Amino acid sequence: MTKPFSSGRALRFLIALMTVLVAAPAFAAGNPEADELALSPEWKAPNQEEARQRAQEVVPLIEAVVDECQLCRQQRLRDVGLGVKDIVHSYFLLESPIIKKREDHYGPVRFMHTKHAAAIQDCAICHHARPADPSAKETVRCSACHQEAFRTDHPERLGLKAAYHQQCIQCHRDKAKGPVDCAGCHPKNVPDHKELVKLGANPEPWDVTEECLRCHAAAGEDMLATAHWLWKGHSAYTLNQQKKVIHGKGTTAINNF
Repeated sequence: MTKPFSSGRALRFLIALMTVLVAAPAFAAGNPEADELALSPEWKAPNQEEARQRAQEVVPLIEAVVDECQLCRQQRLRDVGLGVKDIVHSYFLLESPIIKKREDHYGPVRFMHTKHAAAIQDCAICHHARPADPSAKETVRCSACHQEAFRTDHPERLGLKAAYHQQCIQCHRDKAKGPVDCAGCHPKNVPDHKELVKLGANPEPWDVTEECLRCHAAAGEDMLATAHWLWKGHSAYTLNQQKKVIHGKGTTAINNF
């Protein structure tokens, strides 16, 4: 039988609703798990300085990891009981010196660790491998396994910048939630080039390249040694080619243009 909605119950419901409406904005303002997309560029977490100091740490590279399938990894994490409740640091600034020593075009990414973990409910997506050392922690930071790009001692590993971008952008696309462009995650460190670039009307492609090289000659030299130019290098996500250093144009790949 349906219970009548008395005036007393209506009053209690109204008081509870008003409490939620008043408390919610205050909670969001003080909570680092608030939606970062709604945060202003000037917003800083209460533990911002702690996160900045943590971002400057460079940990030793983990040489050997347990190579297992995602289902096996998920089961391992379930077996040891790790989950959102075990997160130690809920907020990170992604600003590693490993990346900064190569380039410094963008500011740090404000990463809400607990918020992402609670939304995904699958730690194995990001913590997809563990150290082979049985005494090591079950989950480690990204930079413990991903550091400089193109390491000849670990050709199968992505560099830290590529690992961040591949993981974050692909997940945002899959879930149709979160930014997928540079400015969506990073504040810019790059000056506005409108006043810097000197090109005539209707420039040819090589005119544009020449104008870029006028200021970025070193970057041009670096590019000539990359897999983008040489079409040779390891292919971390090509089946049975993960540890092939010579894999590219003129070897095992097909030139598609």
